[in-house]
Amino acid sequence: MKKIGILGGGWLGLALALEARKKGHQVKVTSTSQERVKLLIDEGLNTQLLNVTESAILGSLDFFKEIETLIITIPPGLRKNPQSNYVALIEQIIEKVEAYNIQKVLFTSSTSVYGFQAGIITERSELLGDSPSAQQIIKVEQKLLNNKNFEGCIVRLGGLIGPDRHPIFTLSGKKNLPNPLSPINFIHQKDAIAIVLNLVENWNENQIYNAVTPYHPNRETYYLKIAEVAQLDPPNFQKTGAVRGFVSSEKVCFELHYKFKVKNLLILN
Repeated sequence: MKKIGILGGGWLGLALALEARKKGHQVKVTSTSQERVKLLIDEGLNTQLLNVTESAILGSLDFFKEIETLIITIPPGLRKNPQSNYVALIEQIIEKVEAYNIQKVLFTSSTSVYGFQAGIITERSELLGDSPSAQQIIKVEQKLLNNKNFEGCIVRLGGLIGPDRHPIFTLSGKKNLPNPLSPINFIHQKDAIAIVLNLVENWNENQIYNAVTPYHPNRETYYLKIAEVAQLDPPNFQKTGAVRGFVSSEKVCFELHYKFKVKNLLILN
């Protein structure tokens, strides 16, 4: 049994907490709203109200007590607030990790750190992400890996899909979408959770892992098929465009002997 703290009880954090509890781990989770806290408590989870800002952490700091592994699932949120300083927010968390002597920190990162590059993308590939979000995530990764007070694990998740979450719902009927021949780099929630918990149970020393389903049809082919599954109008793509590479999860498959649960991603739940 591991003592796990999950910062962020959102779409991924809630499902992760429930699965961790099912596997016999001792789990604590946070949320920023009282309404969400009540929902998580109703699910039987030890939940505390905690709001992490760029300058302080407000709420019940008891959350950080007696945690062996802290999992950070808080996204940058730059779409809603382009001026937010995600690095400063994570620095607040690092201060608490050090103060409460938490030994391991796992960060759910993003494959956006690789940017738009060709070929097979591995954990050793260059970090070419140039969006404001990717740039801040890269800095956060470095801060977590360079800190000598705890072990850091970076899990670079592909585009997350799963229950009530799939890009086809916003892309349906859209015109002139770019890069039709670029491969998809997605992962289902079930596999994201299974990989994170596998690592919580097994990782030692600083590590970086890609977590992307090894299923990479091009964007046009995939979205036309998933539109059929969803019974939605298909999106329309441009005829030409750049072709980015696909992100390889060979490391997680080899080192963890992991076999993906959802393989073709032509599902909506």
